[in-house]
Amino acid sequence: MRVRVKDYKVVFNVEGEAFDNLVTECLNDGWELYGNPWAHQESGNPIVTLYQAISRDTAVIIEGDDVAVEE
Repeated sequence: MRVRVKDYKVVFNVEGEAFDNLVTECLNDGWELYGNPWAHQESGNPIVTLYQAISRDTAVIIEGDDVAVEE
């Protein structure tokens, strides 16, 4: 039986082109943005890390007779 599940993950990198490229690569691989990005910066540290949650639908094949499916 084939079912659809939702995959979620958070990608992160330093602020700038590296983060932009990472998110673009994920979008090109079928992921979708999930919510807004957020940032984190340690006190006294000039480096800002950006985070973005992403999601995608994935088909999963389940084998076996003991699987109950609710419709």
